[in-house]
Amino acid sequence: MTIKEKGATGQPKRSRFAFTLAEVLITLGIIGIVAAMTIPTLTQRYREKVLINRLKDTYSIFSQAYKLAVNEYDSPEGWDIGEKASHDGAVKVYNYFKPFLKLGQDCGEEYGCFASSYSTFSGVEYGFAPYGHPLYARGVLMNGVAFAFASAGSGCSVYDEPQYGDYCAMLYIDVNGYDLPNKTGIDYFGFIITPTGVVPLGRPDDKGLGNGYTCTYKGKNSGNGTGCTAYVLKRGNMDYLRRDISNDWK
Repeated sequence: MTIKEKGATGQPKRSRFAFTLAEVLITLGIIGIVAAMTIPTLTQRYREKVLINRLKDTYSIFSQAYKLAVNEYDSPEGWDIGEKASHDGAVKVYNYFKPFLKLGQDCGEEYGCFASSYSTFSGVEYGFAPYGHPLYARGVLMNGVAFAFASAGSGCSVYDEPQYGDYCAMLYIDVNGYDLPNKTGIDYFGFIITPTGVVPLGRPDDKGLGNGYTCTYKGKNSGNGTGCTAYVLKRGNMDYLRRDISNDWK
């Protein structure tokens, strides 16, 4: 609405603009709708970025610990890490890495260090939660990241079947420890320990193992999301929570 003011001579002075109450309310309503639509998305993306940065930092920590362990004990192909999928083997893997990690909590073979239950990012119960599983040895870093090792057996020749490739152990992490959401592909991720380093699960060249831990939009298998690690580290986002990413690797 325009208001015209008059000067002392009675002549029009200049125009001044004002809004009616209805116009103000309509404008505020539009602003509120836009905010309601955008703020949750911005908040979610910010939280994702925090978790992504923690994943990157944790990958760096364990990669460095791996190098130090190799310098001290030589290649993991020669490590005594027990039998594949054994409790004893998991503890041995843990002990090879332990001197090179700054621990806030040392659970080892005892229960704890993780939340008691997990689900996939698509809502399916995760079947291998480390909290009390006998195949894992567990700890928490000083920065609050929970981790668990499982052994693939001495010699790093898993299942004695070449289609699975050679790896020595599994490493699972929860980048924010006990805190929610405790979901694969969001705060819970997987790696393999190989004769050449710490490798994120979900690479396109994974031989069977990585493909068993998928990163599939709306996937229903109990390991889905654990294989999102490579995607997050490469792409720097969690787009698989919102869409099919299968073509992103091509």
